[in-house]
Amino acid sequence: MTRHPRQALPPLDDLKGCEGLSVCDLTGAERFLVWAIRWESSVHDDPDFARDCLQESFDRAGLSTAASIFRSYVAIVFGAPLPSSPASRMGCWRINALEASTLHAIACLQAGLFGDAWRTVSSLCPRAGATRALLALGELAEELTLIGGHIRPWPALLGASRL
Repeated sequence: MTRHPRQALPPLDDLKGCEGLSVCDLTGAERFLVWAIRWESSVHDDPDFARDCLQESFDRAGLSTAASIFRSYVAIVFGAPLPSSPASRMGCWRINALEASTLHAIACLQAGLFGDAWRTVSSLCPRAGATRALLALGELAEELTLIGGHIRPWPALLGASRL
């Protein structure tokens, strides 16, 4: 789907609707993060190559120091890599709930909504890991902000987290 540059991006209305949201509907920074989540959470034939590839991608994006922090976040939230190949996951155009929640938590951190970010991250993993995951996302959010990468919040998550 090609979008005219002046055409507004669709609102990120709710998590239930995230399955209808395409990777094409995301900003560049959001797409990068979804790709990185999918890459890091997949099983690779050559884990060293996969780690180097992710690092090179973060380097090229101007996020060199954030790659290891990001990898730790994915390990906390996902645990063991998913048994699907990265190629099969990369071809999926739809956003899943975990990807949407990660984007939302980063958006909350960029906006200074720490309580909303905490509620979102603590819904993704056991509370024991949520603190470490939130700290990792906080560093990533700061690095993204420094290079001009803005992540949009999911309004329904924002509203639900305040209940």
